[in-house]
Amino acid sequence: MKLGMPTLVECRDIYECVAVAQRNRLDFVEINMSFPQYQPSSLDVAALRELKERSGVFYTVHADEGLNPFDFNPRVSECYFEVMRDTVRFALALDIPIINMHLLRGIYVTLPDRVVLLNDIYSDEYLSAVRRFIDMCESEIGSSALKICIENVDTNPFTEAQLLALDMLMASPVFALTLDTGHMECLGQRDMPVFQKYPDRLLHMHLHDSDGKHAHLALGDGRIDPSEKMRLLRGETCLIEVKTISGLEKSMEYLRK
Repeated sequence: MKLGMPTLVECRDIYECVAVAQRNRLDFVEINMSFPQYQPSSLDVAALRELKERSGVFYTVHADEGLNPFDFNPRVSECYFEVMRDTVRFALALDIPIINMHLLRGIYVTLPDRVVLLNDIYSDEYLSAVRRFIDMCESEIGSSALKICIENVDTNPFTEAQLLALDMLMASPVFALTLDTGHMECLGQRDMPVFQKYPDRLLHMHLHDSDGKHAHLALGDGRIDPSEKMRLLRGETCLIEVKTISGLEKSMEYLRK
């Protein structure tokens, strides 16, 4: 299994991230494209390849966390399609194995007695965009081993429309799943049926601890058993997703013990 670290705000650039990874004997850094210095247009592929070869540290990618290619406005949607095209092409240029991606629940309307998600009400339009997105990603990725892994989040369990979208996504050879352990714990394991339905598609993991209220705790500071979660993983990449260098060092010491 390959262990990695996320993009950390304490690190000014990819060189500092890789240095932290080397000190902690980690295999990869997950480049978060929500950060300004990690936009595809700002990254030097040749320099990143040289750094990878020199350090022995490879990369995965966390797609922009605001990515919503399923927006009902076609012009907005197309912008996000372009963002993912750029992300996929960047990943292919560096032989990156995983792009991690969130599914956003979309716009909601608050009624007197309930909250209504527009993606649930207008599911035909939503799923049509999902179908176009799958087709585009399959075309861009082709026969490459690159996988786009859908992550469970801590803001909401997968919605009705998202569950339908996941059925379509998991039928595609280029999509798989990321299990985020802290998010799962904060939502009371409510997304676990998705991972039980597609156990062989769990190819990436975001491993961090949680006390049920707070995620991204250092391993050992909550109630999650890392070894139990890691046994579920069918892929090779496991990200230790804590947010500070000290938390990362504490987590790695916990794993070694």
